[in-house]
Amino acid sequence: MIRFLLRRLVSLVPVVLGLASLVFVLMYLVPGDPARLMAGQHADEQTLSVLRHNLGLDRPLHVRYGMFLSGLARGDLGYSYRQRRPVTTVLAERFPATLRLALAALAIALVCGVGAGMLAAVHHGRAADFVVMLLSLGGISTPVFWLGMMLIVLFAGVLGWLPVGGYGDGSLRYLILPALSLSAISTGYFARITRAALLEVLRSDHVLAARARGLSEARILWSHSLRGAAVPLVTVIGTNLASLLGGAVATETVFAWPGVGRAIYDAILVRDLPVVEGGVILLAFLFVGSNLLIDLLYAWIDPRIRLDGGGPREATG
Repeated sequence: MIRFLLRRLVSLVPVVLGLASLVFVLMYLVPGDPARLMAGQHADEQTLSVLRHNLGLDRPLHVRYGMFLSGLARGDLGYSYRQRRPVTTVLAERFPATLRLALAALAIALVCGVGAGMLAAVHHGRAADFVVMLLSLGGISTPVFWLGMMLIVLFAGVLGWLPVGGYGDGSLRYLILPALSLSAISTGYFARITRAALLEVLRSDHVLAARARGLSEARILWSHSLRGAAVPLVTVIGTNLASLLGGAVATETVFAWPGVGRAIYDAILVRDLPVVEGGVILLAFLFVGSNLLIDLLYAWIDPRIRLDGGGPREATG
């Protein structure tokens, strides 16, 4: 396990380096003068020159790239032009809100999506199966920002049950609508993946043998089928958690949720490029980390999978 983990960590180095380099190049190509942005439109040329020197903007591209990588290795993501403080501090303040929202959305998607997928698989070909597949297709196809606005209109405007947006005092009332909105797509995916995986397992030989031994359908489902259907579901859960963390920009903007996505959106509006750069790198690293976690979970879920060789694979024979 340790050898596999070390091998995977080494293999992630070029991926992380490529992501960081791509973000650096994109931010470099964005037009505008950060020194002018910080000093204001009426600043004199001498002030601007001092600022450019202090920020390293007057140095050659390869030197700036080296400074960027060196800072990244130390966990230094630069300095916010607008907020006048380290980007790591800005993102560290916002990340707990984003993580809370993503975990709440993932919990809703797991409970509703897996439950609906199980219902559809057990009642395959019947009305319940058709309804679940129709609703899951709707969840996958509905834009998050549109669903968020409809939820606001219904539950905050018409019924008046929940607040329109914001973080408030951190109570659950402020979390419900953003989490429901963000979870819609994942719920649809989980339902369809669970249904497909369960149908395959329910038709396998060991399930047929369990039925021949006279085991009840409930025991076959919970004891013999769910574990076998969990491997493809884990892959989707891991990638969806990363997508929920990175895809919360629209939801956080609609509901004025003070997370990383909202910080990136606000930074784009005022051209605070270090915050945009740091936020994108943070979300990219989270995505890479979640994929590593998925690989490690494979062996725990399915004993047939071994971690020797080049990575997780199913044992043969």
